[in-house]
Amino acid sequence: MKRIAKRVVTLLVALLSVGTLASCVKKENDAPDGMMTATAVGADYRFYAPTTWNANTLYGVSGAYRDVGEQSTVSVNRYPSSGFETEEGENRNAAYWERVCLPLIRERSLNGEVTEFTDDETHAAHSDVLGDASAVYRHVTALTNDENRKTLHYVQVVAEREGYTFDEAGNLTSSEPYFYVLSFTVTDSLYGYCVGDADKMIRAFAFVKEPYVPEDYAWKPAKVAAPEGMKIASSDEVAYRFFVPQDWVIDRDQRIFAAYEPSDRTNVSVVPYMPATDGMTVDEFFGMASDLMQQTADSGSYEQIGYTDAMLGSQKAKAYDFTYTVGGKTYRYRQIIAVYKGMFYTLTYTASGASFEEHMDALNAVTAAFVFR
Repeated sequence: MKRIAKRVVTLLVALLSVGTLASCVKKENDAPDGMMTATAVGADYRFYAPTTWNANTLYGVSGAYRDVGEQSTVSVNRYPSSGFETEEGENRNAAYWERVCLPLIRERSLNGEVTEFTDDETHAAHSDVLGDASAVYRHVTALTNDENRKTLHYVQVVAEREGYTFDEAGNLTSSEPYFYVLSFTVTDSLYGYCVGDADKMIRAFAFVKEPYVPEDYAWKPAKVAAPEGMKIASSDEVAYRFFVPQDWVIDRDQRIFAAYEPSDRTNVSVVPYMPATDGMTVDEFFGMASDLMQQTADSGSYEQIGYTDAMLGSQKAKAYDFTYTVGGKTYRYRQIIAVYKGMFYTLTYTASGASFEEHMDALNAVTAAFVFR
């Protein structure tokens, strides 16, 4: 079986550079009409999104987004529930949302204030189920905790169910109860356009006892000689050659070209962006991405470190360092951004704080081998 993606933080870092990139996951035979799979490899459920959306499973989290320029995302995460204590007879799904999910929303909200959204009659038919499991459906709105003061809708469906874990060969290795949280987050201006699609995603969701394995790889490696000790990690469909260390694992299950170091999942990826207008600079592009990260991050979880001049292929570039902290764990990033033939190309290096410097030689080898065609 192809690699089972590790569940990590739900970040928008790669999405920020996607721009006009086409949907990353194709429709498969078991997807409902008008929908495509947006399920992460190895998941013990099936999550589908409308084909008008863009599927995103970059960080091992099932999900999709409608508009890269405005908050409009749906994702599915699961969390072990064995240690979550409740009173006898209490609705555990409701308690989990109240004690775990809601505080996270409050952290992102102005003054920690949220408002219950009551105009939800259209959701009554499925508000108490997710797949085949009893669930709770919660919908609140809140102002973002930044200078833009946008109103965001937070819709979450929480269900507790026996979950399954599989090995690399797809064999069941363990089972334990999990809380599954389907989250739909969208700006007030897009809510009316997206809520019907979100309903479809909730209704189509299904639990299974087999890991998700794509029908086929999303792309084929380019037939080109690699530098010594490295291998190709991109296809012939793009205007560059992207090479990674020979012992890294290439992710061919999505259209974003990426690879990871197998021991600690340090990873590197390349994403293009076509600007809507001419004349945008690299600094302006990163500033746009940085603003969006700050809007979608929990308070204090995103921090810029600095930048340096760099090279990517034959092009002058800039390398931006920043951190993103979630659940008490800090991830470090270096994004190297260059312009080539009117397109922005972002090479993103991601590692835990402890592993960031450890694989710097590998990153240097990746950037040195990178070639624009």
